[in-house]
Amino acid sequence: MKKVSLILLCLFLCACTKVEEPIIKENNDVEAKLTLKGDDTIYIEYNDYYTDPGYEAFNKNQEDVTDSVTTTGDVLNKPGEYTVTYELNTDDSVITKERKVIRKSIDVSENAPYVPVLMYHYFYDDAAGETGEDGNYLAKSLFEEQLQYLKDNNYYFPTMKELKQYLDGEIKLPPKSIILTTDDGAESNYRIAYPLALKYQIPIVWFVVTSWTDPSLPYQQEIINSGYVSMESHTHDMHQAGCSGMMHGGLFQCIAKEDGINDLKTSKEILKTATTLAYPFGDYNDDTKEMLKIAGYDLAFTTEWGVVKPGMDPYALPRIRISDGNSLATFIASIS
Repeated sequence: MKKVSLILLCLFLCACTKVEEPIIKENNDVEAKLTLKGDDTIYIEYNDYYTDPGYEAFNKNQEDVTDSVTTTGDVLNKPGEYTVTYELNTDDSVITKERKVIRKSIDVSENAPYVPVLMYHYFYDDAAGETGEDGNYLAKSLFEEQLQYLKDNNYYFPTMKELKQYLDGEIKLPPKSIILTTDDGAESNYRIAYPLALKYQIPIVWFVVTSWTDPSLPYQQEIINSGYVSMESHTHDMHQAGCSGMMHGGLFQCIAKEDGINDLKTSKEILKTATTLAYPFGDYNDDTKEMLKIAGYDLAFTTEWGVVKPGMDPYALPRIRISDGNSLATFIASIS
């Protein structure tokens, strides 16, 4: 009897005692987060380097996913307002944040008496054992030394539009203004000049022969969209001989007017934003100037030595050829 009673008591106690299982509750209130460090709007001087303050990101599980954030938008070495966009794609959602970067305008109280326009052609990597074939080649180490000097000494780099306005007396440019140009659009421009332009945030104007290159290719578009390379015309297909006894014999000097205009318009159409031309071989005359005007070009550069000054003929502008082997002191003297 006792045994039966004990069994009944156990059954009763078991029935009355409820074992509570742990409750697993999903924390649906936690969301992925993207946070920008620093201010949402940053002001920098016109020639200062821009360094992003950074950001951090976490997914719903509070795991650090900062490395998954992608950024787009460049801050150029030109006065203006720029937008840097940050995007986090995680947990089937996309989070986007933006930061404004405002590069202050330069205060121009004194107008530049002249603007040196430098002329480069090809580059070679001397540290890798390469050598230049002729005087048109420049060692990478020398080019980088020159860019470092210009950056350290706060030079201003006008656009071609600004140079035209300066020529016409419409705007002032800072006394330390300078423009870098390369002719032909050779392979070394992409391999050597372009990475250094990005490193030092110094824009370079490339005069390209459009029958030799295709600016619509993705890697070319990447270069153009960087903001540190602008492609201008070196004609479409007139970088060739054809006028014996005339200056260096460049075809542009004696080509039929209609053919010359069509060539210039073709180059302009391919480049889309071109307003400036560098004469092949530096050859020009009154006919070439007239063709350029009809085709809608604003400026043209020769290979004649000199600096650009207000009031000059916009279709016969001089440049300073930069030669290999010269010291930094020689470079400084040439632009001074």
